[in-house]
Amino acid sequence: MNHWLETSKRNLVPLSQAESFTEALTEWSFTGLVLDYEDDEIECELCEHPDLSHHFEIRNTQNDNRLLVGSSCILKFSEINIRDTQGRDITDSEERKIYLEDALQKKLIETMLEPLRKLWLKDKERRDEIALKAKHLKSGSGISPQELLFLFQRMDALQIQYTPSRYKVSLRSYQEQGELSLMSKAHLRKIKPALSISQLKNHARLFEEI
Repeated sequence: MNHWLETSKRNLVPLSQAESFTEALTEWSFTGLVLDYEDDEIECELCEHPDLSHHFEIRNTQNDNRLLVGSSCILKFSEINIRDTQGRDITDSEERKIYLEDALQKKLIETMLEPLRKLWLKDKERRDEIALKAKHLKSGSGISPQELLFLFQRMDALQIQYTPSRYKVSLRSYQEQGELSLMSKAHLRKIKPALSISQLKNHARLFEEI
């Protein structure tokens, strides 16, 4: 029996009513809570796999014990319940994966929007501009380099904490690409965490000395 499975048994069974690992798994359900971390090194409380960036909470329906685990454990152990908003059990493996991915995406959007809400409250003169950019970011389409730089600079000025990598830059148009190429090194450094790996590769020459 592998180490990963043994570790999972050791951590789950004592928190469950059943003594059998397979039976114990059926007592647990995904609560819908997703935790997003920045830079912290966290591990799955079930299998103890390290270097996770997100936690998914599962709850024992018999005694209310809870564990923060990686999505892979929920998917590997199909006995752990996932229920949709109507309370329907999701048993199909692909549907389970999609449901967890959607839960994570909603959390990432919330992590991205919360600082913008604070900015909107504080920066009264620029509310319309902030709201429009937030709408584009929420839709997943991203905003131009200059638009994102504007948001970052305003949040910095008003001392609002945010996670740069949670924001999305659009470089689809020639105008957007031109904005990036004309940026100073300091401004490129500011928005760099928001660029995807492919975007960084496509514009690598701009970041060589950063």
